Amino acid sequence: MRYAASVARRLGAAAAPLLVVLLACAAVAQATPSPSALYQALLKQPPAGSLPPALKGATPKSNALSRGSKAHHAVGAVVIGSTAALVGFLVFPSHALALADLKAYPPNTGPNKIVTTTPAGLPRPAYILRAAGNGYESAYAVFVLDNVVVDAWTYGPKGTYSQIRAIVEKNAQWAKSYASSVMKSTK
Repeated sequence: MRYAASVARRLGAAAAPLLVVLLACAAVAQATPSPSALYQALLKQPPAGSLPPALKGATPKSNALSRGSKAHHAVGAVVIGSTAALVGFLVFPSHALALADLKAYPPNTGPNKIVTTTPAGLPRPAYILRAAGNGYESAYAVFVLDNVVVDAWTYGPKGTYSQIRAIVEKNAQWAKSYASSVMKSTK
């Protein structure tokens, strides 16, 4: 009987750290929304008055996934946009898959040129890009927030880059804040 009690005490002592680890894992699992729940929540209309001026009146819409994003197991794409600006959310099952998609399809292809990789207030990796053609200029912000690749875009006539970059940076900050609040509310 003493031997059994001794073994039980030793197992209990050894099991305590394991129990703490299991409880921590359970808390983390509950703290992260499922990718499909996050995607569905992003498809809902943002709170009235919360959209930045360039996106005023825009409604979220589902967007088709590219072959590359499907290869990285993207859950869905949401676009909130107008004729002159948009914000997109590409939801993946994990942060690692979101990073893999961004690495496989870097934003600085074609006419897109990186202006900075350290935009203020955005999580890393993040990019501000510029492109020009046909008398127009465009500005992009691309970053990864948890398991979501976020993109903000706008364009304007040639010579307006500083104004459209300011719009993109404001829209990107809104997208970060909005996606973070949706992530918290779907936990």
